[in-house]
Amino acid sequence: MESFSTDKLHGIRFMAANPLIARTMRGAEGDRIGSNLTALADELVTLLPSPTPADTLLVRMSILSINAAVEAAADTETAEDEIIRAAATAARALIRLVTSGKSLSAS
Repeated sequence: MESFSTDKLHGIRFMAANPLIARTMRGAEGDRIGSNLTALADELVTLLPSPTPADTLLVRMSILSINAAVEAAADTETAEDEIIRAAATAARALIRLVTSGKSLSAS
């Protein structure tokens, strides 16, 4: 999360506001934007001792938290640095849940 800059945030906002452009930027195999992030999340899950499907979901959500923060901030006056901080907070909370060894139902 610390690697996100306001320039990247502008790009995410642009793509969210222009879904037609986002669809045309898919790869030759039809990969969607963000598929590399999903692949990264899946790779990270393999580092867990006994990952559950819920762990996979939480790790993916943590990686994609910046996208969720951008969407949540739409039509608000939230400053870009606040959006980035909120996304980082969400990502850290999700990762803490995964690494705590607690299941989703126990949370």
